[in-house]
Amino acid sequence: LKFVWARACSRRPPCTQMALCKEGLLATLAEWGIEHETLHHALSATCELHSENIKGTAFAKFIGNGQAKNLFFKVPSGGGPLKNRLFLVCALVETVVDNKILSARLGIKPSAPLRFAADDVFTDVLQIPMGSVNPFVMAQASCHEVTLLLDEKFLRCERLLFHPMQSDFTTALAPAQLETFLQRAAPGRFAFVDLTSSAPLALPSAAGGAGAVGAPSAAPAPAGKESKKGGGGGGAAGGGVVAAAAGGAAKAGAAQEWWSPPWAERNTFVAHRAWAQTSGY
Repeated sequence: LKFVWARACSRRPPCTQMALCKEGLLATLAEWGIEHETLHHALSATCELHSENIKGTAFAKFIGNGQAKNLFFKVPSGGGPLKNRLFLVCALVETVVDNKILSARLGIKPSAPLRFAADDVFTDVLQIPMGSVNPFVMAQASCHEVTLLLDEKFLRCERLLFHPMQSDFTTALAPAQLETFLQRAAPGRFAFVDLTSSAPLALPSAAGGAGAVGAPSAAPAPAGKESKKGGGGGGAAGGGVVAAAAGGAAKAGAAQEWWSPPWAERNTFVAHRAWAQTSGY
């Protein structure tokens, strides 16, 4: 048991190697006047372990009513106008997140739906250990090309629970406090959405204005081997509000090659299927 615990701890990058560590995050929350509570517990890399480890604490009453799961997706190169875009989806543990339905709502090609980001993209962009993902990462410069989609049900919770950059601590804050943080850290790059709906989604945009789902402004090229320049177009509703339903998904140009061969994505799929099975996220 000691060996397993030491091995898990050894995978946690020291603060100096992270764009934002726990101490830095908590200092930022205090500086920005974000009301929160943070407690220490055993390492909790899965939702099940987290529930077990916060029993008997002040946060026990939020088990099943404020706990979150966090999924980091990338649009495959054959996904259409949003190819290579990165999405972090944060939802209540009880909320079902169907990557194929979400892909269709965003105008992503059904043959190349959202997939878990490759390990190198995960490490380079989020810069935290697996099992510690949280919306606070949006404050990091490395996440400036990530779009954050938050479960609309968060808004009905008394408190939301997230790991503050490492899985042996939990920070609780009210939904309004999380939104205040994100307005400072990632304006125009997040939105609360109904993840149970099948209606088209408009991407958040700092500029605001209604735009086609499939045509975000200046699709960025994230840090990854598949990175390429994306298409242009206009964004939609500003961050921090429930994403508005947009019109039909924009069609890709007839001359654009939209598909990628299965073997080109196989390594990513296999690696992240194994990771999802072992980590619980």
